[in-house]
Amino acid sequence: MPTLESTVTSVDKLRLSDTVYSQLLDDILAGTIAVGDRLAPETQLAERFAVSRPVVREALQRLQSDGVVISRQGSGSFVQRSPSPRVGELTRSFTLHDVLQSLELRMALEELSARLAARNRNEEQMQLIEKTAAKLKSAFGQSKAAQDADFAFHRAIAAASGNLLLLETLEQLADKLKGGMNVTLTLTRSASLQRRERVLDEHDRIVNAIRVSDAESAGIAMRYHIDQARNRLLDRQLDR
Repeated sequence: MPTLESTVTSVDKLRLSDTVYSQLLDDILAGTIAVGDRLAPETQLAERFAVSRPVVREALQRLQSDGVVISRQGSGSFVQRSPSPRVGELTRSFTLHDVLQSLELRMALEELSARLAARNRNEEQMQLIEKTAAKLKSAFGQSKAAQDADFAFHRAIAAASGNLLLLETLEQLADKLKGGMNVTLTLTRSASLQRRERVLDEHDRIVNAIRVSDAESAGIAMRYHIDQARNRLLDRQLDR
């Protein structure tokens, strides 16, 4: 009996592991597979999704890279952390996987934006970055205003990079990126004061590095900020 994989092109095959990854992540999010549970063996997962074992293995490797699943030699793969149940409520119009993909893209684009902004920004651009950071702080308790302020902050950094393509890419993806920002900001607003302060401090570190023209520190600060957003999204224990 032919599998789904045998009927598609090589390009589509690359997407199959993405589909398996997304569905397993949804199962974990829904609580169908709980923290501490062992995932089904590769052969069973391959049968369930009608794909080959290498496709399943690639999906599992991505879950391991996210820190959601841990592999124990001779025992299989086990769930070691799970997103907050609130994530399901906040991703009804898209998926958690969509948010994670937007964060992966932002990791690449915005680390570069921060580095270039630290090198190329002028004083007017610097003041805009600082103004948008301050606006985010004041709007943090509001949903739409905070989302718009967060995007404006990151857009100001891209504009200060001096690379028009970076800015255009960010603007073209604005709706998708704002959706992800809304999820992470909403989780943070409902969490502890310490967590909110940590998130705002991450923004301050980016601003300060750009202000002193430290490209290396600016890139590191931006990457850390987005990586932490990803960690907070994936681990309900950090939703405090």
